[in-house]
Amino acid sequence: MPRIVLDTSISLPATLSPRGLTRKLLVLLAYGALNHRAEQRRSGLADLRHEAEASGATIAGFGRGDAATDTLDRRTAALRDLLPANAPSHWLAIGSAPIFDEYERKVREIGTRLNPTIRESEVGPLRRQMEAVCAIGTPQFDVAHTPTLTRDRKDDPIVYTALLADADYLVSDDRDIVPDGSEHHYEHDGHSVLAVTLNRLLTSHFEPADLDWGEIDGHWLAYAYHFSSAKLA
Repeated sequence: MPRIVLDTSISLPATLSPRGLTRKLLVLLAYGALNHRAEQRRSGLADLRHEAEASGATIAGFGRGDAATDTLDRRTAALRDLLPANAPSHWLAIGSAPIFDEYERKVREIGTRLNPTIRESEVGPLRRQMEAVCAIGTPQFDVAHTPTLTRDRKDDPIVYTALLADADYLVSDDRDIVPDGSEHHYEHDGHSVLAVTLNRLLTSHFEPADLDWGEIDGHWLAYAYHFSSAKLA
């Protein structure tokens, strides 16, 4: 189950343009998030049932929980039916408050360079979309006390998020994060992560290697976000 953190050099074009590989990767990560939430919900209900049976207790609400899980399963299946047959469901994105704050700041500052139609009223929904794509979060940490990890202090919370979450990859096309132009290994306080460019991720680390990216439509991100954010019951 590969866990990845996306730098804003990836997340901005992925969310502000309906085309390109960054957008297609985000569709797959949204699919992974839906699968992860469905699995977590099923696991949680199974644990509750086991506890109830072991203690002889009666717990109300199982019917509503099952119905909500079925709804989430149907939404996940609807997105799966759009994707290529070998599209992976196990790649998961990791987020943190500092990453979402940085994303929101960048949308306001340079978003119109990527999409001139972006308006202030869309900034909040775009942030919530990124939050929905991220299936996992990190423990809270104080940005002011983030260790120095890169040559740009604004990038340190992004790298630190990946380290704290024990991410497999930090994906970035920012040379302050990947100074070698392809890969850079970070270590801190017993944690480590491999920072890679998008091209390096897709050519050397992504599986399945034979996935046909041409069969993925970036517009499907809207479906994935709707499925993630709509009420289950």
